[in-house]
Amino acid sequence: MKGFENFEVWFVTGAQLLYGGDAVIAVDAHSNEMVKGLNESGNLPVKIVYKGTVNSAREVTDTLKAANNDPHCIGVITWMHTFSPAKMWIHGLQELRKPLLHFHTQFNKEIPWETMDMDFMNLN
Repeated sequence: MKGFENFEVWFVTGAQLLYGGDAVIAVDAHSNEMVKGLNESGNLPVKIVYKGTVNSAREVTDTLKAANNDPHCIGVITWMHTFSPAKMWIHGLQELRKPLLHFHTQFNKEIPWETMDMDFMNLN
């Protein structure tokens, strides 16, 4: 689609450090894979840019204010790690002045009902 070449949508993942750095690293890798898949799908008129995993209210607010101030950013996609606390997003979302799309989904396509445990839940 013409007209979107100079624009991008930011992808921001929410997590928290409560589950340790390894969990955040895994969630970050999942996010990168999702963004890569979206960009390679050929179905979107605009590039999706991964802006990282935010782990605190300050990081959420700083990232969303940066989106407001970037003339190339035309919107934000958020995806929450299973245990990203909603209250850390309140102030940042109140500040956001761009369109928001929230992915309310898990990372894996299928849920392994027979073998699911807390390790799976912490990373999905």
